Amino acid sequence: MADLSIYLFWSGMATAAIAAVLYVAYVASASLAVRRVSAQTSAGTVTLSTASGTANPGIGRLATAFTGLTVIFLAAQVATRWSAVGHAPFSNLYEFTSAFGFAIAAAYLAFEAYTRNRRFGLIALPIVLAMLFIASLFPSDIVPLIPALQNGPLLTIHVSVMMLSYAILTVSFCGAVVYLLQGGEGRRRYAALPSAEAAGDLAHKAVMVGFPLLGLGIALGAWWANSAWGRYWGWDPKETAALVTWLSIAAYFHARAGSGSVAGAPGIRKIVPERVRRGWRPDPMWWLVAMWALVMFTYFGVNLWVSGLHSYAGV
Repeated sequence: MADLSIYLFWSGMATAAIAAVLYVAYVASASLAVRRVSAQTSAGTVTLSTASGTANPGIGRLATAFTGLTVIFLAAQVATRWSAVGHAPFSNLYEFTSAFGFAIAAAYLAFEAYTRNRRFGLIALPIVLAMLFIASLFPSDIVPLIPALQNGPLLTIHVSVMMLSYAILTVSFCGAVVYLLQGGEGRRRYAALPSAEAAGDLAHKAVMVGFPLLGLGIALGAWWANSAWGRYWGWDPKETAALVTWLSIAAYFHARAGSGSVAGAPGIRKIVPERVRRGWRPDPMWWLVAMWALVMFTYFGVNLWVSGLHSYAGV
């Protein structure tokens, strides 16, 4: 089973690479598509050529199909690895990161089906591919679980919920990036990309799902910590980073409710001079970019560079 799991991992990585290329080609086909418009002038009929923004549907369907294959291969990889090691495959960074790649691909595919917009795959699938590439850099050897990780069902539920929340927040990040590239609400710098409104809608809906899931994952982690270490909360680097990530999303909701300004918040007024606050009106979507940076730090930084109870890199 261990060897089969490795083959399935590489198959998933190959299909993810193909899907990423196809999404790039799909969006590129929209930028290359030409619409001819005829207009009557005093000199007669003039035909103008403009970018239509219409993508090639065949390429789009292929991209979605290969994303689906990626999800199938990686789901099978997780299942066979689970069977080989005898527990949920979350004991080192190879297992964590390959499962995370699977979760991002599955979450993206679900939101693609919901929004009926394939163009966000231009960002999502390269992220999936990057996760799988990073996973391939870590040892894939099967190693025994440390005692703290031997609380089977509760640990599995906690890690699964955290991973799913991070995957959905990655989809939100994709929407935020497109929104900011388009220049914000009411603007569209790139006809081939989704509109700022569509991108903002995806980012917001995804974070509305990911936010409570992350909160649930943190709560389950506290419950597990009590059974593993005898305390619910100990300000361990990873649990602290997860909490800061959750708070950054709360800041996004606050900024969004305040029409994009966090400058007027009571806490901000105390620490930021008024002359700075006057011109400080960042778009709320920047909070989602910061949120994803925190997700990446929580996911990789703590395991690789920070010593703590959650450091299970396996390297």
